[in-house]
Amino acid sequence: MSDKYAVPNKLPGKTVSVLKHRKRRIQQDQSVIEQKRTDRIKRIRNARTHHKFKRAESFVMGYLKAERTSKRIRQTILRTNITDQSAKAAAETNPRLLLVMRHAGKKIFDKTTTEIFKTLHMGQRHNAVFLENSKENQLLLRVIEPFVVYGFPTLSTIRELLFKKGFARIDGKKTAIQSNTMVEEQLGDKGIICLEDIIHEIYTVGPNFAAVKEFLCSFMLSSPRDGWKKKVSVSFKRGGEYGDRGNGINDLVARCL
Repeated sequence: MSDKYAVPNKLPGKTVSVLKHRKRRIQQDQSVIEQKRTDRIKRIRNARTHHKFKRAESFVMGYLKAERTSKRIRQTILRTNITDQSAKAAAETNPRLLLVMRHAGKKIFDKTTTEIFKTLHMGQRHNAVFLENSKENQLLLRVIEPFVVYGFPTLSTIRELLFKKGFARIDGKKTAIQSNTMVEEQLGDKGIICLEDIIHEIYTVGPNFAAVKEFLCSFMLSSPRDGWKKKVSVSFKRGGEYGDRGNGINDLVARCL
């Protein structure tokens, strides 16, 4: 067959057009990816710098709440007369150990109350700690009473808290208590080598109670399983929720575990 009737070879042209199309598609995909990345960075920056509009009333209400809380604290301190003799009498008639749980106060506008919660390592709601039933702690509880519930824990309650919600503070980090070896490494010089020693030291408020408290993190509890049955803004003595519950704190903690 003559060459003039031969079918021309168009494969090279097609190959070039396919490569160009592929290169153009890759560039478009890269541009789309870059645009999405830029948009995501802008959204993150806007979220960090954007401040939600607040009504003027919200600032006024915060100021009024802070003023009311400060006034209540001043009146509490003036009306509270806790002497060494009264603290000694309370220690003789009441258990020496208190379990305190913060159940309210998601936003606290008073600086004094906030500082007390930081000192007690109760920065969040549902944090619980053990405290010695001393004169100083009684006064602190009077100040923060509308935001906490407290009472006298039993030995079984202490054991349940440590086994289910116990964490240790090691090198400033919250760490799960995985073995008695960890306890011995941190508290062995105090004669405390296992978890049962910690439970005994807490229950008896022994000489190393402060060291054990420093070793343990605050317990993070949950809301009660069946909810708060009464008003959280009313004291327990008046039929509400907050304040001194005595031995009733054990039933509440069991519902929060």
